[in-house]
Amino acid sequence: MPGSRQRRSASIAVLVVGGALTLGACGGTDGIEDPGITAPAAIVEGHEITVAQAQQSSREVGQVVAAQAEASGQPPQEVGPDQLIGSLIQVPTLLEYAEQNDIPVPSGETIEKQLDEAVPTPSETTVDFFRANAVYSQLDQKQQQEVAQQVRDLDVSISPRYRPDGESPNWLQSPSPTPEMP
Repeated sequence: MPGSRQRRSASIAVLVVGGALTLGACGGTDGIEDPGITAPAAIVEGHEITVAQAQQSSREVGQVVAAQAEASGQPPQEVGPDQLIGSLIQVPTLLEYAEQNDIPVPSGETIEKQLDEAVPTPSETTVDFFRANAVYSQLDQKQQQEVAQQVRDLDVSISPRYRPDGESPNWLQSPSPTPEMP
């Protein structure tokens, strides 16, 4: 990802994007072998988040958000990979922070049960996203700031396709309301 490697410096984002979102770059594979889906959407400390993982997780998170909207009588929000990638980048940091600070983290099985109606077989990326979301919801302001600093210190490359404004290093957004788990 030429030209996209840079240290990220901005505020930490809540894991689920709020407000009116537009669906972007979320085509499926539909059984067609596409080398683009195995390309990295982001690289975090050497760990790749592939285009396929970002697309699948955005569809699954979108299904959860749509189910919540339907249950509350609100219009659904669409969640595209370009909106979700900043949150996916934070997942390992949040899970590690929880482990180091004895913060309870729901198991994958617990998350799968909570998501069952909206997403019967969620991907590991989506399960970890909601596990990290549960961790973030338990953090006080000081802990959020500590995690934010750890995220700022990460070596992150984001594919230009998934950088929200195409150039800004401020890819993390201010905290937004987080939909509750179903």
